[in-house]
Amino acid sequence: MRSLIIGGTPSSGKTCAVLWMSRRAPDLGRMGVVKVDCVTTDDQQVLESRNIPATTILAGGYCPDHVLMERLDDMQSFADERRLDTLVIETAGLCGRCAPFLTDRPALCVLDCSAGIHAPAGLGPLLTDADICLVTKGDLVSHAEREVFAAGVRNRNPGAKIVWFNGLTGEGIGGLYHALMNEFKHGFDDAVAPRTGLPRLYCSYCLGRSEVET
Repeated sequence: MRSLIIGGTPSSGKTCAVLWMSRRAPDLGRMGVVKVDCVTTDDQQVLESRNIPATTILAGGYCPDHVLMERLDDMQSFADERRLDTLVIETAGLCGRCAPFLTDRPALCVLDCSAGIHAPAGLGPLLTDADICLVTKGDLVSHAEREVFAAGVRNRNPGAKIVWFNGLTGEGIGGLYHALMNEFKHGFDDAVAPRTGLPRLYCSYCLGRSEVET
């Protein structure tokens, strides 16, 4: 079974890309999705309405990427029970520090280029660890802004494959499919580990402290 992780900034088009992949990438076989989000999401219903097996994990008061690492066994069980050929793990975009990608599976970062030409510079492992950067909403900005945005992506991650994607028309999904198939051919480490260490989670506020000293 193949699997990949999709991370990205909020409302950048991660689920939209998955929906187009299910329609235009038949070689991925039977595809299912695990959606990791913060508080609430209706994406599972949207995916299931398109006959895509899906389940949701809500992080609540925890970092979604910590929850992702803790629940990998559950995600594998979900895929096995449904006999999936490809499992897509889609994790919420929470902040530029998040590092949702693993050493043993392809990493796809989805970015909204209408966020501004300086947006890539503010991202950490979400962008720098990615194998593929899917850039969305390019129709909302000028050609010059697209070029500057792409340069910003290359500056942060020179090795990433940049694919432009229109969520309304599906334009670019072929390029994403070929980029993914190339990544599946590369092979990855046997050990499952984060590509970059996750943010630490042991300060007094993380453990429930509510008062602020001044």
